[in-house]
Amino acid sequence: MEKKKLILGSAGRETADSITLDICPEHSPDVVHDLNIIPLPFKDNQFEEIVCHHILEHLNDLSPVMSELHRICDPDGDIYIEVPHHTSWCANVPEHKLRFNYFAFDGYIENGIIKWMTGKKFKLLKREITFHRAFRRILLHKLFNLFPMTYEKFWAYIFPAEHLKICLRPIK
Repeated sequence: MEKKKLILGSAGRETADSITLDICPEHSPDVVHDLNIIPLPFKDNQFEEIVCHHILEHLNDLSPVMSELHRICDPDGDIYIEVPHHTSWCANVPEHKLRFNYFAFDGYIENGIIKWMTGKKFKLLKREITFHRAFRRILLHKLFNLFPMTYEKFWAYIFPAEHLKICLRPIK
């Protein structure tokens, strides 16, 4: 039976139900590949689920990989992405090349606030910025996710976020 789930950046995690891809052979992934090198070694519409957990921030450019995720994801498939928010303590390490805020993927999203980007689009299924538990205790995360533009413009450096989590589905 062909595995229908892809995990990009496995970092040594073993998963029996998934194909794993990592740049580092020491992590023993199923596929050793640099995501900066396009195309990815998979067939069109091959995966029903793709997980990108703390991997996209390491890339040189986001657009080629987003096009490839669109290509290899099934039309009814989901792409789960988690990256550090640009205000997070873990966003600013030398290995991280890209920075993300709440609106970072809007150019790829159908009806996103960034309109000038052309190409393959995704349907937004869910998006949230997450915060340290101290901020969650006082419900700031709920307020900031209700008003993300206000958060990004005025509050991001006062109340730093931890991660951006987003779920997308390719529009084909």
